[in-house]
Parts: sequence; structure tokens; C-alpha cells
Amino acid sequence: MQKRKKTEDALTVLGVILLILGFVLLVYIALGFISHSPGSTSPGGLLHTFASDSGNLLRHVGPVTVFSAVNGTPSDVAVRYLHPDAGSMGAAEMNVALFIGSMGGVDFDKVRVVWISGGIAETIPRKDSRPLVCPGWTIAGKYNMLSVKSGNGDDILDPNEQFEIFVCPTNVTAPYQQFSLIIAPPGNVLPPIVSTTAPPMVKPLITLI
Repeated sequence: MQKRKKTEDALTVLGVILLILGFVLLVYIALGFISHSPGSTSPGGLLHTFASDSGNLLRHVGPVTVFSAVNGTPSDVAVRYLHPDAGSMGAAEMNVALFIGSMGGVDFDKVRVVWISGGIAETIPRKDSRPLVCPGWTIAGKYNMLSVKSGNGDDILDPNEQFEIFVCPTNVTAPYQQFSLIIAPPGNVLPPIVSTTAPPMVKPLITLI
């Protein structure tokens, strides 16, 4: 009888936890649709997913890499900084992809990239010239997750593809300074947000997460 009671208690606790998680998820989605307009740049947390107008969900994939503000090619992108500083962070790079099961694609010619640091939100312009002169963002790489295929070369993020996004703002970010990177497609949806502090740049590139 005692064992049965413990099992029933465990099931009750599990049910309560699942109920709470479901409620939090519903509130999160509702707040996203109510409070996040296309003109808003307020970060909503550490890492988020977002949806395109067609309902395709996008996700952050793999690590986020940050780069010292030194002119050159520490990544796949040749970059030139307005204020070079080897000890400060100058750029960040992250991968995005559609959630498994999504159909259609997301047009990255229409996304908006925002960098927030030092209390200032800056919309970063798209630049595909090399070297990339900061501020600017670019698609650094296009990959297909199916080993037998490669990215098709256009700016539409399709199922099974990943885009590597390289971003550098106007100003460098000092060590331990808070920064946020937002990649937002058109529509009233929650974008993915990377929000953390800049590390001391003791190397040309550092993997954060």
C-alpha cells in the first residue's frame, strides 16, 4: 500500500509540473504575439525561436562564436572594423535553420538584424561586399544538413538547410559588457535572441554556447 501511495504521489507531482509547463508555454506564446511588434527590439530572454509569415519555425543551431575586433579574416568573412581593438569583441556568428517538419522557406533578404549593447539598439545593414566594413551582417555560409546535397545558393532558407549569419555592429563590445543579437524575419513573431556578456578576447575567436 505504501509503495502504491508513493507511485500515486509521484504521478500527481508529475501532472502538476506538466500543467505548469503547459501554462508557462501558453503565456509565453501569448505575450510574444501581444507585445512583440516588428519595430520592437527588446530581447525576451536567452535563446528563442521564431516563425515566418507562413508559419515556418526557425531555430538557433549549434554554438555562437564571437570574434576579436581585429581586421582580417578570423571567420569565413573578411572584415574591417571602424575601431579595431584586439581586447574587445567585434562580431558574432550563429547558425539558424527551420524546425524539422517545416514546409516552404524564409526569405533572408527580408530579415532584420538588431544588435543591443550599452543600452543602444542598432539595426545592422545587410552587406555582401568583401571585406565587410562594420556595421554590417551577411550570410557567411549556406549548408544542407543532408550530406548528399549542398545549399542551393539563394537567400531562401529551405528545409534541411542552415544559414551561417555573421554580424558586426558599429562599436566594439568591451569584456563583460552585456549584448544581445536578434535576427527577426517579417511579421509579428518572436525572433531568436542571443543575450549574454562579452568575454575577454584572449583569442581571435571564442565559442560562447
